[in-house]
Amino acid sequence: MRITVIIGILLLLSSSIFAQDVSKGWEVGVSYSGLGVKYRMDEKNVVEIKTQFGKDSFVIGPMYYHSFNSEDRVILLAAGGVDYIAFDGDSSKNSGWVIRTSVGSKSFVQPNLNISPDIGMAFIYLKDKNTSLDESRIDFVLNLGFTY
Repeated sequence: MRITVIIGILLLLSSSIFAQDVSKGWEVGVSYSGLGVKYRMDEKNVVEIKTQFGKDSFVIGPMYYHSFNSEDRVILLAAGGVDYIAFDGDSSKNSGWVIRTSVGSKSFVQPNLNISPDIGMAFIYLKDKNTSLDESRIDFVLNLGFTY
């Protein structure tokens, strides 16, 4: 329910925050269990603050995207970012960091709507708040987002 309300508010307000110039401006992104607000600095560089949440979990962090061919209908890009993660498990309370890099594309299905799949690697570090246990690993990440 919470995600539906947030998406509805962002879509209603979106016409007032988007810039008319496609080389600069604001975008609102939606992915599975998350939202992001992007600012396009120029044709090739974008910064984003994104969040993902679910039952007993929360992730937030900045991302940087670099487009290689910003003039085409399908744009190839590389990205990197750092996220803070927190979640409550059945027997522990954890928090930590995720450092992520990825490559992907942005395909325009309409002038202001695109689909953005990407794949990458993430270094994940978690520490249990109740004990001295910690865990780190490298994992693969696959995303599919929609941006308006």
